[in-house]
Amino acid sequence: MRGGWTRRGVISALPGAMLAGQALAQPSQELKGPTVFETGSPDYHTASFTLPGPEGGSDDFIEVAWPKRGTPKPDILYALDGRAVAEFLTPERLAVLAAQGGPAIVAVGYSLKARFATMERARDYTPPGPDGAHVPDPRGRPGGGAAEFRERLVREILPRAESYLPQGAGRRALWGHSYGGLFSLWEGMRAEPDFDRVIAASPALWWNDGAFWHDILAQLETPPVPRIRIDLHRGGAERERASRPDNAAAQGVVAMRDRLPADASAQLDAALRGAGVAGETRVFPGLSHGEAFSASLAHTLGLDAA
Repeated sequence: MRGGWTRRGVISALPGAMLAGQALAQPSQELKGPTVFETGSPDYHTASFTLPGPEGGSDDFIEVAWPKRGTPKPDILYALDGRAVAEFLTPERLAVLAAQGGPAIVAVGYSLKARFATMERARDYTPPGPDGAHVPDPRGRPGGGAAEFRERLVREILPRAESYLPQGAGRRALWGHSYGGLFSLWEGMRAEPDFDRVIAASPALWWNDGAFWHDILAQLETPPVPRIRIDLHRGGAERERASRPDNAAAQGVVAMRDRLPADASAQLDAALRGAGVAGETRVFPGLSHGEAFSASLAHTLGLDAA
């Protein structure tokens, strides 16, 4: 992974050839056939397991890939929206990662047979309100359950996933996009995070009418500040190319997004770096919010210049 997490240190501004035709694809819900977790890989061991989820939702479905060769204690990347992440991890990409001395990867998803579990991710990846209460998302779905999801992630998912590594894991990183990016950012701002690095890709800063975004800016004005590395990724054309559906259910999202300052991400970046929080900010020129998913994941893994 970037920032010393692999043997490669070259930073590229644009997704490379390995992303051709994929980084530019809009997110869809359709699963596109077997993944390496089902077919196997000559370069990575793979395994999967299921843990019970909260009542009324899908179970947690976790897929683990770790190198067959290389360091006995690899660094490990936990990536949210695991079904979509699993599709991204083609045999060719795992071969490149293995050659680079790449990390173990844990795709944290749900048992639902869809790339994005919309109800579950809205519930699990979004921060609670300032008073700690749950907050429904603008479409009326339950939200604000980040604290409960973190308990499952840290107390159940991490130990089970890392039990597959004979000598345990090295440094831990957490990656997420959109609502997942929001969760990564929320984890990074905690006083005692359980990761060494978080990557917040296109975080939904408009969440709860920007309340969490305002909270972060205020938190960074007063020590102590996070000691964890916080990377920010986003598409360079997210605002200009944002979808504007005309159905009634989406209007709350559109309104909150429009009320967020156009430079909200830049303000967050300036506040983090001004407070001394380490990290990289990466803007992918011309890419939309959805397209940033693959571009960010590739960059995080060191695949964008492959």
